[in-house]
Amino acid sequence: MQNGHRGATLRLGSGPSAMSIRARGQHRFGADAKPNDITLTRRNGQWFVSVTLRVPEEACARQRTDDLRRGVDFGVTDWATFDDGRNIDNPRWVREELPRLAALQRQRARKRRGSIRHKRLGSAIARLHDRIGNLRRDFVHKETTRMVRQCAVLATEELAPKNMSRSAKGTVETPGRRVRQKAGLNRENLSAGFGMAHPMLAYKAEEAGTRLHLSNTPTRANSNRRSAARRVGRSCPRRSQSACMTCPHCGHVMQRDQNSALVVLVDANTPGTGVAARPKPLPRQRGKSKSVTRETPTTTAQAV
Repeated sequence: MQNGHRGATLRLGSGPSAMSIRARGQHRFGADAKPNDITLTRRNGQWFVSVTLRVPEEACARQRTDDLRRGVDFGVTDWATFDDGRNIDNPRWVREELPRLAALQRQRARKRRGSIRHKRLGSAIARLHDRIGNLRRDFVHKETTRMVRQCAVLATEELAPKNMSRSAKGTVETPGRRVRQKAGLNRENLSAGFGMAHPMLAYKAEEAGTRLHLSNTPTRANSNRRSAARRVGRSCPRRSQSACMTCPHCGHVMQRDQNSALVVLVDANTPGTGVAARPKPLPRQRGKSKSVTRETPTTTAQAV
């Protein structure tokens, strides 16, 4: 493996049959990082190389540029809304690519299953989904890194994407209501990538020394509480679907996502209102050998 200023060159094998792979980008761990393992995978007709580095523990620390205390509320209209009113727009990757995706799926439906054209269109659909996933992962990585770099305390609420994207069809005895509207909302929730945002914030906050507070959503009901009194015990009647929330007790009016961000920031200073950033312990990893190259089962099956 040869490192350069803008990338690296991976050389696999030796002799005339050796293969060289050029990689773009550069890691942030410095010259002390040593390659430990290489994984080759093939997906959608393309080869991908994943390099695992052996890094000293002190090199994993992230540099913080500021010591802010911020509350953030994730949503669909705005991907993130902060307690100071600033928000991050939702790129809506799936909605932007939905016409192209639907056109490809219609073309594939008219082809005979198992034919060459059917397989080609299936590969094109898979590449489009792969592109959407790469855009989503890149966006979430950049935004979570920016949050952790700026904040010493970061408060948000615990999300359950699996429950949020549950189908509303119901059963034959009790059919659901507004099933199509709920299906569209489920698609937007999954497209926003909330399920990967919290795990990224958890490990990045640990590396940067940032305290991450996850408010317990089912018990705290952040969307129905007001933040004007700076207390966590007062709740308001259930809010409507309007963009603003009005408290009937004091008449305080605030944008509802900003109010939720302020509430979780108040909860960050209240003991017993949060949950662990990692509720379940990480699965124990088996010790990897120090071999230079290994193949995944997918690659082995395709090679055979």
